[in-house]
Amino acid sequence: PQIIGTVAVQEGVRLLADAGIDRLRAKAVALTRYLIGLADAWLAGYGVTVASPRPDDRRGAHVTLAHPEAWRISQALIRRGVIGDYRTPDRLRLGPVPLFTRFTDVWDALDIMRQILADQSYLDVPLTRSVVT
Repeated sequence: PQIIGTVAVQEGVRLLADAGIDRLRAKAVALTRYLIGLADAWLAGYGVTVASPRPDDRRGAHVTLAHPEAWRISQALIRRGVIGDYRTPDRLRLGPVPLFTRFTDVWDALDIMRQILADQSYLDVPLTRSVVT
């Protein structure tokens, strides 16, 4: 097990080095800028606001969205294969990893979120903070 873990770490470091930190940062900025644009265009009408800094140099490789039903929305997203990060009281973080996330993946995730908001399928998620399977 120790050897496998070491090999995995070495391979991960090699992939990051091959990609280059500057290229990874540039893609992270582009992915999060794209995510914010889709959120503004598709989700604002459902009460979703962007809680992350909008200037690229002030934002990391994730975007935080705010909505009063963030918990339930996050669980409905998980049901549909979109894994975000819920933060109390009303935040949902999405972090497109630049090494392997495609712009198509961001589109798909936000489209799924738009569908969940439009059909209000998040309303069948319990209000309790237990994980939905």
